[in-house]
Amino acid sequence: MDAVKKSFEDQIFTITLNRPDKKNAMDSELLLGLYNALAEADKQQPAVIVIRGAGKAFCAGGDLVEFNESDDPGGRIDIMAETLHKSILLIRNTSAIVIAVVEGVAVGAGLGLSLACDLTIAGANTIMNMGYRRIGLTPDGGGSIFLPRLIGAKRFNELYLLSRNVTMAEAKDLGLVNLVCEEDQLDHNLTAIIKDLRALPMETIKRFKDLVNNSLFFGLETHLNKEKLYVSKLAAAPLFKERLANFFRKR
Repeated sequence: MDAVKKSFEDQIFTITLNRPDKKNAMDSELLLGLYNALAEADKQQPAVIVIRGAGKAFCAGGDLVEFNESDDPGGRIDIMAETLHKSILLIRNTSAIVIAVVEGVAVGAGLGLSLACDLTIAGANTIMNMGYRRIGLTPDGGGSIFLPRLIGAKRFNELYLLSRNVTMAEAKDLGLVNLVCEEDQLDHNLTAIIKDLRALPMETIKRFKDLVNNSLFFGLETHLNKEKLYVSKLAAAPLFKERLANFFRKR
């Protein structure tokens, strides 16, 4: 089974994270599949790219099983973060409007992925969580640049330091999502939003995103490199493996 599915129809390129039994947690295969799908979408130049998850979940973050089974978790995370960050940069620099359809969970790098997108539609029962501090890691996937610049330092500090769940009512108030609806209305609302987007001129989008990137997310590539450095160094320490072992014992 492919870890990422893709389709292209009527100028809409849909990318589906496809590890439903793992809540679409990011292992090496999924991350590579996501990057390849985004690179293909960028070449096809669709009007809209949709990123969503299979099995009523968006993404549970990094695959802790892969980290736990690795003899070199620091090196493994370094490689995985590099692939993820290339995808984040593609999302921010493509000329398409990128929409995240979020349901179930968006945790850790899954949250960062949703924040990188231009618009986010969320199911009402979705839970977001930074997640990283629970296993002693700093954010990757752009989480430590997107989130504080969207909601401010104090609220970002709270979400990272306390690692608490964010409901969609709060996410909407914080500006992390654009639309919250019941899960059975997600596809209907997605179709309506895409129709509204395509009713307006599309040739502005590349320049519009460039303005947003320079206004809100300036220094993104440099920041992503620092995220990768810190998270891989922390994962290389023996304490990380101990925390993973404790995590799996508590499950």
